[in-house]
Amino acid sequence: MAPEFERPRHMAYSERRFELRDRTRDGHERLDAAIGAFDSVQSYGRYVGFLGTFRATMDDQLAGAAWPAQWRWRPTMVSAALAQDAHDLGLEVARSMKVVIDLSDPSALLGALYVLEGSTLGARVLRQRAADLGMTGGYGARHLSLMSNDIAQWQSFLVLLDDAGDFDMDRAAATANEVFALALRCFESGRVVYQ
Repeated sequence: MAPEFERPRHMAYSERRFELRDRTRDGHERLDAAIGAFDSVQSYGRYVGFLGTFRATMDDQLAGAAWPAQWRWRPTMVSAALAQDAHDLGLEVARSMKVVIDLSDPSALLGALYVLEGSTLGARVLRQRAADLGMTGGYGARHLSLMSNDIAQWQSFLVLLDDAGDFDMDRAAATANEVFALALRCFESGRVVYQ
């Protein structure tokens, strides 16, 4: 029998995850509706353009975050893959928006990471939709391939989320909702520019 402090590697249940899911349900559902079901290369290009803006913005925010010294885990960064996908589709590479999300507190950082890493679960479905349009891990859907390749990354995040000491659920949920709102703003913010 494993000592009480050791968590089985295959465990994916997380009470904090489900509480965050409940507290962010409205923002998540609104974002899903904004993304919609891309059913053409044009609608897929819109998705890539707007997601590129969101992920470039969040990658900038994460680059400036103070990571707790004991955290060895790091998120999946997809901005570079999205830039390549945009290039494949003849889109201008998305630029980061000028926003500031306070990630100075570990609970806030975990809230933001919950949104970003949680998107890897949806990436599996989106990857199939993109494949139906001829997009692959080598052309147009690199970011989806990167996001959906390793479910262990999500499970490792859940362990980090559950094991974080002095965790403030209110702070984490507020930041997660702020990140969902930013994503929604990116998806509702205008047009995608073709080169």
